[in-house]
Amino acid sequence: MQTSVPHIDELANAPADEPKMAVTLGRNVKRLREKGRITKTCFAAMIGIGRPQLNKIEKGTANVRLSMVEDLADALETTPEELLFGRFDPASIAIPRQAPDWQFDPYS
Repeated sequence: MQTSVPHIDELANAPADEPKMAVTLGRNVKRLREKGRITKTCFAAMIGIGRPQLNKIEKGTANVRLSMVEDLADALETTPEELLFGRFDPASIAIPRQAPDWQFDPYS
């Protein structure tokens, strides 16, 4: 007979006053983007989305796919877990790469 291993769900055990995952993701993306001095327009271009979608992500109102979380983490040189759960050790975080020097023109 096999015994099952209990699954630990971090969200189910979170206090009710803790922010939702989308809000935590948005706050962490914004904080790291600003720390790297990357503009919203350049960052949106780096990850292949429009600025309005980035605004929704940073506000915590967007329904973000896992693949987008991975793209955000790669662009900010961090991990998806750190973006979603906010487990940051300030001493271990690399500053995100700087925005490219080119001017982004979405209409060219």
